Amino acid sequence: MLVYNGESKNITVVAEGNPVTVIQPGEYAELIGGVTGFNTDVFYVLEDGNWYAKREGCYTSADVEIYNAK
Repeated sequence: MLVYNGESKNITVVAEGNPVTVIQPGEYAELIGGVTGFNTDVFYVLEDGNWYAKREGCYTSADVEIYNAK
């Protein structure tokens, strides 16, 4: 699963079956598995914020784009 950081700061992503991953602003990370839930105990961002994952109509070619609604 290709994950894109749509924010202007680093994010730390925790996803079941993957190492804790820091994604730079505007960059991608490849995560293994088809993690489906977001903001659950198996897939989330460590930094404070109101994080959400966009899965449809993505601007990039990523499977998931992560943004902060704050």
